[in-house]
Parts: sequence; structure tokens; C-alpha cells
Amino acid sequence: MSPDPYIKQLMALSHGGTPLTRFRDRLILASLIESRGCERFKLVSEAQEDEDIRRFYKLLWASEAKHSHIFVHMALRYFDKKEVDERIAELVAEEAKIVENLPLRAALH
Repeated sequence: MSPDPYIKQLMALSHGGTPLTRFRDRLILASLIESRGCERFKLVSEAQEDEDIRRFYKLLWASEAKHSHIFVHMALRYFDKKEVDERIAELVAEEAKIVENLPLRAALH
């Protein structure tokens, strides 16, 4: 299995800085990754005609949503809320640039 280009480029955003800032960034990036996984599972769930399959993907969607929040809460245990919020905004902007340049492909988190 080849490395996921989305994940690879996102994780590169956490390089540099101090070990502490890399830790903060990795928590936030993990939250972003889980959020996007949640969004994809939601879309897949809504597209299903079979109720059992729809329910299965809805359960995955709900699980991913919880994971996203866990990483942000962890970051807030170690870092100031303003710092976390600002860094989330910065990383989301960088993520948008990454996504714009990715080829369209089938992928689920």
C-alpha cells in the first residue's frame, strides 16, 4: 500500500519548530484527518439505498466525529485555546491548498 498523498502532505506541515509545537500540530492534524473521514463516511452513508449499509456508515461517521473532538480536547489540555484556535485556522488554510491540488480518487479514511 502506497503512502496516502493527503496524509503525507498534511504531516509535513508539522515538521520544524520545537518538539512541543510539533506535538500541538500533530494533535490538530489528527483532528483534521478524523474530521475529513467523518465527512466522507457521512456522504457515503447518505448515498446508500440499503438501510443496513446506510446505518453501518452512519455508525462509522459518528465514531469519526468523536475522534476529531478528542484530538482538539487533548490539544486544549496542553496549549492555550487562542493558540490552538489560531493554529487550527492556519492548518485548515494549508489543508485547503493541499486538497485543491490532489487528484480525484476514491478514498475513505
